[in-house]
Amino acid sequence: MTVLHPVFTILFVIIILVSFQEVYAVDGKKKHFVFLLIAIGLILLAGMRGNVGADYPIYRSFYLIYFPTLDFSDVFDKMLLRHSDLDIEWMYVLLNKVVFLFGGPFQTFTLVSAIITLGIKMRVYFKNSAYPVFTVLLFLIPGYFIADSGHMRQALGMTMCMLSYQFIKSRKLLWFLLCLYIAYGFHKSAIIFLPAYWLVLIPMNSIRIFYAIITCVILSPFHVYDLFSGFLGSLNLQDVSNGYNGYIGYEDKASSFMDGTMVLNAILLVAYDRVASEKVWYYEYMRNIMVLGVCLYFIFRDNPVFSTRLVGVYIGFVCIVIPNIISSLNWNLKRAWHLFFVAFTIFYYFVFAQYQGKAGRFTPDTYTNFLWNN
Repeated sequence: MTVLHPVFTILFVIIILVSFQEVYAVDGKKKHFVFLLIAIGLILLAGMRGNVGADYPIYRSFYLIYFPTLDFSDVFDKMLLRHSDLDIEWMYVLLNKVVFLFGGPFQTFTLVSAIITLGIKMRVYFKNSAYPVFTVLLFLIPGYFIADSGHMRQALGMTMCMLSYQFIKSRKLLWFLLCLYIAYGFHKSAIIFLPAYWLVLIPMNSIRIFYAIITCVILSPFHVYDLFSGFLGSLNLQDVSNGYNGYIGYEDKASSFMDGTMVLNAILLVAYDRVASEKVWYYEYMRNIMVLGVCLYFIFRDNPVFSTRLVGVYIGFVCIVIPNIISSLNWNLKRAWHLFFVAFTIFYYFVFAQYQGKAGRFTPDTYTNFLWNN
């Protein structure tokens, strides 16, 4: 039986135990200090990793060899949408060059990246989830390992999209567009989040959600995304090396598992829409984002790159929406669904460890960290 490295396993167990305390608490208060400790642990495990995660070697080579040869003028040309030979997103190059100027090794950059991505995500989770530790549990597998500990460009881009959510709620369009512009500077796929600012205003209910998802399931075999192949191809969704292909191969094998997960998400959205809308502030906003994520997944289902890369920024809200739905239910339903998702994440832990855990080097014999490995 394959397991993840003990540091991940111990942290995983701690998060589960704290989530029970969080959901079962009578006072409903959020655990600030415990949440902070969990966030610091996640940042250090991702930020100080060594040769772990997809594309780590090629990104390290870029940081040490390629990016130092680029002029800042090339980066600024790309930033201002001028002609540039730069073939990687400008904001990611700029962040690399700034960190490199201070003379730090590559793990300095991975730590800075982890502080940005996980620091912002944890802040968004704490502010917008009724159960932020439970949210971290749902986010941990696979999002934390595949994105924040692997595909740093997309993780940075997705994080800026999540940061923009506060400006969606406050209806500050210019600030939302600024966040999206920076997100696009990290990874082109972030542009897919542009409609979210207006999407959240669409009135939805259980019946409309049901028909929207069913329609996308029916359209799935027809590859309607081929109509937009030119635009989608321009987003350069594949990573700079074949590191991601290893993940994709395993996710192809587990497509029925992902289908089941999305069906479960759809059931929750349809079954408890009214009660969650009545009890959770801004639930309609985050719900609409998640609904589009589920719909896009089924539309792009036959394309493993599109169904993960393009959908990721929308599906990233699942770990916020589900705890909020559960918080709105009566005591018995709340406990039952929480227990179900704890069991589900434990099962997912072993599935991930067996497949992506090995490919990403997160297992006991492959994971290294500069905190204890020199």
